[in-house]
Amino acid sequence: MRDDFQNLSRGLKQMCCYCEQFCSEWDIKGIMPVLTRGDSHMIVMPTTYSPMTVARSFRVVEEIELSGRLLQVIYDNQTPRAAIIEADIEVFAGVPRHRVLAALDLQCKKEFGSDIIAVERWWEDSDLAQVEGICVSPGERDKGLATRLYEALILQCGITLISDFDQYDGGKMLWQKIARESDQISVFVLDTEQGAFWPYDGTKVIYDGGCIPEERIWSISPDQKCHGIVLVAENKQRANQLMEESAPYRI
Repeated sequence: MRDDFQNLSRGLKQMCCYCEQFCSEWDIKGIMPVLTRGDSHMIVMPTTYSPMTVARSFRVVEEIELSGRLLQVIYDNQTPRAAIIEADIEVFAGVPRHRVLAALDLQCKKEFGSDIIAVERWWEDSDLAQVEGICVSPGERDKGLATRLYEALILQCGITLISDFDQYDGGKMLWQKIARESDQISVFVLDTEQGAFWPYDGTKVIYDGGCIPEERIWSISPDQKCHGIVLVAENKQRANQLMEESAPYRI
């Protein structure tokens, strides 16, 4: 039922589930497109889906084996939303359910800023979705599930993912991790107010998690100077091919 996800996503406005753990491990003090310091008021995992909800509302886009368990990446393009669930059904209080390990809340987008996304030729055949929030069950963190969820949506569903304008520390850490470690996704920095990619001179630089000064991407709330900055994640192979055909780029 959609109520399953609505209860979870009511608080999924920011990428925050990694915040406390990442802040302690990486000593992150806080900076984002606009970073809100502290924690969000979201409903805490774990949660579950009924088999009926999964069958009716989602399609399985990928299967993953992790620690002897079979996991499924599922996607609902109508809401839109995505999740990683355990394929096996468990019984909770006498009711059969799939345990949800990671959940992603999305918003469909057609344009940003000066219609830059609407006119980008290499995005004509891609679905655009802005990330509103991602949550990983506490016991499943540090296993790469968020990255696998992003990769499955981009590679298997043809989606271009765009970061939120307002984030928490955890969102920053996830985007930097993907930019630094994924060999299948390219990440770019887009200024939606200028309608241009970094370095804003007609070229596109692939963000590697550290090659662009952080103060040019993120600002600390209430400072709004970076509110128009978003990160864009797309299929690396396709992005490189289309950039070679249309414009110079640098790595």
